[in-house]
Amino acid sequence: MLTALVALTLAIPAVPPAELEQGYTLRIYEVNRELDRVARVAEDATPNIDRLEDRIDFKEVEDLVGPSGPRNQIAIEAIGFLQIDEPGPYVFELRCDDGGLLEIDGTRVVMHDGVHPPSPKEGEIELDRGLHPFRIDLFQNGGGAALILNWKRPGSGRYELVPATAFRVEKGVTRVVAPGAKVYKDGRENQRPGDGLPIEAAYPRFAVEKLRPEGFAPKIGGMAFLPDGRLVVSDFEPMNNGVLRAETNGTLYILSGVVGGTRETVKFEKLPGGYHDPCGIVCVDGDIYVSHRPGIDRLRDTDKDGVFETHEEWARPWIGDNYHHFSFGLKEKDRWIYGTLSTSIYFGNTIEKEGVEGELIGLNGPNPPHRGTLYRINVDTKEIEFTAGGFRTPNGVEVTADGRAFVTDNQGAWMPASKLNAVQSGRFYGHFNGRQKSRIYPEGGHASLFSENPPSPPAVWLPQNEIANSPTTPLAIREGPFAGQMWLAELTLGGINRVSLEEVAGELQGCAYRAGNGLEGGVQRLIEGPDGCLYAGSIGSGGNWNWRDTRFGLERLRPTEAKVFEIALVTATPDGLEVRFTEPVRGGAGADSWLRDPKNFTLRQWRYEATPHYGGPKIGDEEVEIVEAVPSKRGDAVVLRAPGIKAGRVVYLRTKPVSESGAEIWSTEAWYTMNAKPTAQSPARAYVARPIR
Repeated sequence: MLTALVALTLAIPAVPPAELEQGYTLRIYEVNRELDRVARVAEDATPNIDRLEDRIDFKEVEDLVGPSGPRNQIAIEAIGFLQIDEPGPYVFELRCDDGGLLEIDGTRVVMHDGVHPPSPKEGEIELDRGLHPFRIDLFQNGGGAALILNWKRPGSGRYELVPATAFRVEKGVTRVVAPGAKVYKDGRENQRPGDGLPIEAAYPRFAVEKLRPEGFAPKIGGMAFLPDGRLVVSDFEPMNNGVLRAETNGTLYILSGVVGGTRETVKFEKLPGGYHDPCGIVCVDGDIYVSHRPGIDRLRDTDKDGVFETHEEWARPWIGDNYHHFSFGLKEKDRWIYGTLSTSIYFGNTIEKEGVEGELIGLNGPNPPHRGTLYRINVDTKEIEFTAGGFRTPNGVEVTADGRAFVTDNQGAWMPASKLNAVQSGRFYGHFNGRQKSRIYPEGGHASLFSENPPSPPAVWLPQNEIANSPTTPLAIREGPFAGQMWLAELTLGGINRVSLEEVAGELQGCAYRAGNGLEGGVQRLIEGPDGCLYAGSIGSGGNWNWRDTRFGLERLRPTEAKVFEIALVTATPDGLEVRFTEPVRGGAGADSWLRDPKNFTLRQWRYEATPHYGGPKIGDEEVEIVEAVPSKRGDAVVLRAPGIKAGRVVYLRTKPVSESGAEIWSTEAWYTMNAKPTAQSPARAYVARPIR
């Protein structure tokens, strides 16, 4: 348990952020099982409650969790910085119910473990003048709760409450929450990376090669290759404080020597011009198109000498009047550029400044027209079509060779979990924009496009904090064992996942699988290079919109010949699932085969229900009985007969086989979205996602 605690002390940065405000962050996590010792929730878990506080002085459970928060079987974190003006020895008294732990500068100062009534314990530490990261972990099993932090200053003979003026925290972070129970790592969770927890290591099918030259630390919003093999990236500083900036915060760079080069040979050149959160780039006919808050800009190299002489405001077809009004993408097919528009988020400062009337649930407020849409714009005529609506934060677009558009979306209001949508024109995908009145919108905000239509389900749900938290780029896989499936980049949980799709009853649905992590940061953009390698660009900011406080990165993922024993494909059958592995399972398909025992597989199912609130719980979570397991002749697949699987559910699979060569499975879990069950007359048909070129 001690090892797990030490490993998690990096939840706050050792170096303070540039902008701080008074206070600290208090987070509460539901665990929903008996607790008797101090531990921490799994890395990257999103809290159930996240708020800014200025004193650690909670004498009752209601004070700690609020009027509607969970009262029992919860984990609590208090994290931030202590501002020390007078150096010397400090004695801290942690008064808690139940067990608590205080760490300062990564050093354990007070450990007051176990289930007990409110009682104090003290510890001493020498502190220099300046900022010191601190963290308190508390568990609350049942009954009353308390958390109070006192100190004796140097030379003082008495305790006093640590004053509000002593606390600092990163300024203006977005406080994202998610319902549901979290994994509590107290040694009894029986989970490992790839089995209940995100994978820590890089995916063995890729060799990870760092590309950032010395002095270049881009926070990447968009990426695209030029015809001459140079790489264009956008770099910007995310600000999640609700403030709509007047000044630009983004820049474009061109990198040469990327294909076939190393970080020592790559050169970067800054292009003139500023941008507002540039989150999409595409190159068409050698021109660079950049999407940012006000629209799309174009850069042109008119004399084809490799220098982009012109920069124009190419198209301004939408309004961006909220800090969360991003333009994501971009992808081009048949001279149409595809992108997406996110919706607003409102904080207290924004609500007051803009005079928003009425209740705001899930941070969801008024918007101008066309927010939360997939659009396409013609390169030659600038004609624009808003083709589908009901997206919230659609931070990823892929368009395949058959013209199908795929859009990721992030959990939030009307989004109980993140998801991948297989988009069809004229459809509505679930997010209802706020209609409140404000000074900007005296008649009320504009409705979501196509919201008169019933919500279309996603092709794949991505259960929050299990397989994803902030999905970004979907990317069709061109070659290799998973050709025709899709990679799916992930920011907050980091790394890359994989998705397979099939058509059932005329609609796409499919399965999500973990792939790997171990990159420089959370992945914002994932593109294929002219050399067949993948290129991953990372970004991060305050709050939880980062992977373990990483903020930038640029890496090449070179395909290798490495074999990985993993779940290759899960498909739906009329009465269950078929599961294929990348190698035969030890024991083959004989009469006593490991694959023949249903006890070696776990199936659960649940559904989601969209509400105005931020996120949502699993509804009707239940185990599904497997009545028979039938292995394939080669022993590399099994059909699980489970007639209890219902349509409209996410079906969770866990299995832990060993391959014939003795390899443990890379990840034990997969998540299949069963929008509809196939029948003998209408079986599931594989959908092959082919890249445009």
